[in-house]
Amino acid sequence: MTRDQSRKWQQVRRVSAAHTRAGLGIDGFDEAVAHPRDEDSSAFAEPAVPGGDEGATVEDIEDLVADLQLERAGLTGCDPEPAVRRARRLGDEIAFLGLTRLVAELTGDTAPPAASAVFALEADENARLASCARQRAEAGGLVEPTWQWLSARRRAAGGQPWWSTGRLRPLPPGTLRQLAEVSEPVPDLAPIAESWGRAAGLRDGAAEHNWRWLMHGEPLCRSTAPAGHRLPRLNELLAGLVAEARGHGLLPPTHKVKLIRTLGTVPRATPVRMPGFSLLTAPTRVTPATVRQLQRHIAALTEHALRPKHAPLAERWTLDPLRSAGWALLLVHRVHSPELLARLGLEEHTAVSAARFLAEHERFCRGLSAVDLALDAALDGCRSVDGALDAAAEVAGRSGLGMAPELLLLRQPRILNRRSHLAAGPWHGAVRDALTDRFGTGWGQRDEAWALLLHTLTSTDTAAAFLAALAAPGRPGRGGRRPGMLMPVGAAA
Repeated sequence: MTRDQSRKWQQVRRVSAAHTRAGLGIDGFDEAVAHPRDEDSSAFAEPAVPGGDEGATVEDIEDLVADLQLERAGLTGCDPEPAVRRARRLGDEIAFLGLTRLVAELTGDTAPPAASAVFALEADENARLASCARQRAEAGGLVEPTWQWLSARRRAAGGQPWWSTGRLRPLPPGTLRQLAEVSEPVPDLAPIAESWGRAAGLRDGAAEHNWRWLMHGEPLCRSTAPAGHRLPRLNELLAGLVAEARGHGLLPPTHKVKLIRTLGTVPRATPVRMPGFSLLTAPTRVTPATVRQLQRHIAALTEHALRPKHAPLAERWTLDPLRSAGWALLLVHRVHSPELLARLGLEEHTAVSAARFLAEHERFCRGLSAVDLALDAALDGCRSVDGALDAAAEVAGRSGLGMAPELLLLRQPRILNRRSHLAAGPWHGAVRDALTDRFGTGWGQRDEAWALLLHTLTSTDTAAAFLAALAAPGRPGRGGRRPGMLMPVGAAA
């Protein structure tokens, strides 16, 4: 670990300790401090142990998966034997349960190259320029292995879309078709970035070191809010969002959530046990975009919490990415309302400006996903890393934004997420239409609507089945199952 990394983690520990001393816990959440993983540790270089463990049970494999997730997050697992070593020893049992691909991803055996440098959200423009330069320099060293990883996946796809392979289970046919067919032209994103830049007093909002800062929204709220107005702190914001989810029965109190505060900017929800236990990594600093990002990952927590606990492990760990993205979008749109933002602790003026920004932020993020899809298509004709970088530069130019081709290429391994994001728009629209037809435009205030959503979420497992069940007559609205009661996947809806 470098001296800078050590200093960063010491600061994270101090921040977390200060929150703990202040008693600022979230209802049902535990605080944790992640420690940096030493990549040179002998635990990650242990040779495979021949043979299996005849005494291994399903619970042992579930414990193993949980410890792999915890160790990846910098936390200590429950077993003193390193999880990676146990994974190699229990290879036969893992294969029998259909979890080989999941475990290979968690141990890093099939993971794409990943950058470690984080873009610094600094108010000083020179500091942002320097941060971008560091990221681009690191990305330059990862371009070749990333291209090799992408090329190998494309060659091994066997006629299927390359991004649909290597999963624990094949994508549902309807989801595969929609993700393959989704298409959106690359928009000119410069007007949005330049508008944000003008509000923040910048001359070139479309420059990469500027738009990547502006899209978090913090400078805009600072420039438009009256003196004394502020965004809620992380605990206040989380408490409001969690209370909203719990009030609708979407996050049962039996599902444990461990909160990790970091100096980064993008929240992340990680399942440890499905159901039973998740991690939520959250930034120590709140920006307007954090409201939307946290709500998206609380949606993920609800999916983790509502998995059928008695289903086979492979089934519990298989999520339809289209349904996940659409479900997240349904909840995210809730925080585009100034009224809900005000209930979360934003002052009236700030809530209005934040709601306007969040709507622009969604259009901007969809535009970035369209850029990724255009590059995915362009890479079909590339035969070298230089050709891939040329394609990335050409696609970036269409967006009107400054975008380093090296950084853009490094986004490609996550193209399934971008496709799901774009395809989720029409799916989310269909869900909203069904709810509006049944409960009116104020469906979000109706307990019956949330009971129906909860029933549909727990009784179906794919995006197509969710829509079909939602539209079918005779579903529980008033009455029916109590919020929080789980129904196994495949049970009669």
